[in-house]
Amino acid sequence: MKPSRCRCYCLLLFIVLLPLAATAKLHRIPVQQLCGSSPRPTRELRVHHESRVAFMSKLQQLHSIRNIDADILSKTSSASVAPSTPTEQAIAQGDVKSNMDTLLKAFESSSPPITDPPLPIKRADDSVYNASQTNNAVSNLDKIEEELQELQRLRKRAYVGVAPIRGNSLDTQWVATLFIGSPRQEFSVVFDTGSSDLWVSSTNCQSSICKSLRRFNPSRSSTFQQDGQTWSINYADNSWVTGTLGIDDITVAGIPIKGQTFGLASVNSGSTVDAGADGIMGLGFESNSEIGHINTPVSNMVLQNQIDEPIVSVWLNKASNQDATLSNGGVFTFGGVDPSLYAGQIHYVPVTSSKEWQITVNKLYIGRKELPFSKAASSAIVDTGSSYILFPDYLATAFHRSIPNSRYDSKLGWLIPCRLANSRTVGDLTFVLEGGQFRVPISDIVILKSEYNEYCLSAIDSWQELPGHGSQSAILLGDLFIKNHYVVFDYGKNNDGPRIGFATKVDNLPGGIGLNTKNVAGAGWRHMVESSRSDRLRMLALGVIILTLVSLF
Repeated sequence: MKPSRCRCYCLLLFIVLLPLAATAKLHRIPVQQLCGSSPRPTRELRVHHESRVAFMSKLQQLHSIRNIDADILSKTSSASVAPSTPTEQAIAQGDVKSNMDTLLKAFESSSPPITDPPLPIKRADDSVYNASQTNNAVSNLDKIEEELQELQRLRKRAYVGVAPIRGNSLDTQWVATLFIGSPRQEFSVVFDTGSSDLWVSSTNCQSSICKSLRRFNPSRSSTFQQDGQTWSINYADNSWVTGTLGIDDITVAGIPIKGQTFGLASVNSGSTVDAGADGIMGLGFESNSEIGHINTPVSNMVLQNQIDEPIVSVWLNKASNQDATLSNGGVFTFGGVDPSLYAGQIHYVPVTSSKEWQITVNKLYIGRKELPFSKAASSAIVDTGSSYILFPDYLATAFHRSIPNSRYDSKLGWLIPCRLANSRTVGDLTFVLEGGQFRVPISDIVILKSEYNEYCLSAIDSWQELPGHGSQSAILLGDLFIKNHYVVFDYGKNNDGPRIGFATKVDNLPGGIGLNTKNVAGAGWRHMVESSRSDRLRMLALGVIILTLVSLF
């Protein structure tokens, strides 16, 4: 080949490859959907739940079981004691192969391999037969069968569900979309960690309040089942709802849930009207349910293998960071966390109550000044269904007296000079939680301008302002606190107790969510950025090599 022709080919190759290096595409899965849309789970959103190593270990156990000694089988089937498990019955009937084939079908997920030694088998004559002599045992079969029954719920892959939410101009409430029935009826609900029940208004509610909301019509759903049990819920703002229970299929965050029990409100005093919501979906513990001992939607997500982990993570967007449509209110992620929405590590704090998302506050500061509080006030409930932060009356007073020229009004509550919203002299409100410091800026505490000149309403309030709740001694950390952090509600896995994680929030939604196959949502987004950069470097290196070859000719 002539040098000039070779040089032309090399230059042509370099021209083709260089643009690829400069335009490496970053794939993203969009989540910024308007409230009312349903983000469908894609193949990229599914997470592998099984471990291939554990799977093969289990499979080897089952194959070894196929070779059970014929002598054991005959003696077991002739024993005077009747077989007590399905596996023993299958062995006694000589149908081991068909039973094993059935068990093998359950292996689409994993659990730690069996490492315990086989247990001895008791003969019909009360003597003991060592199962290890034949490398198999009926008791070992029982153990495997129990594990397989536990693994039945892991047949299909679990995935992460993402629910876009919409806020309002005052950052007082965020709502998401929920679908109920077949065909699906659409509703806006508040995700509320302060309660544990799911309810929406129904067509049985004929009040003007209910008629202003979307109401569930049971007669239009082919999958609806009437439960008939009555229920009633009273909320801290003195609103209340009552109705009857029903059962139907629901979809939330793109996650389908079969046979969810929920409340059909026939009386609604207006607990959700101001928020523009048709109902509430509680994210609390089942022990805190007020409508009965039923599975919450999150519990059913786990039981039906629709999420990878019993986790709900929250990223709330402030109205000040959005455009006029307020459509990008944030996301609730069911089944995991999204590392693209926070920076650094997640700081976990153990939950101290069996009923509520309650944690311990170690210290409290306004600026550099520490605010002393009682032991009872060291308990704080993290509540996505509440707008602001509530203190015991003495603590609310101490906080506001630490702010220059603040004042109290019997009708409006605590007032703060509006000019202090941008002041650096006051400092932030800081909560110390298990060694971690988590701040609420004073600019978020100074909110709506009042009827008094130069004075604004404070977002820190006292329980005393809520009739009937003046004796409350704990702290309530509502959306005012949550919107300043990335918050993870971990319901606990295996023997681990529930906990709440806090991390530094990324202020602007990056526009996408990715997955990794080991954990949960989000890591893929960063990985794609890093891999895109590394691919670009590799392509540039290839270009340098080509140019070097060209120069040699």
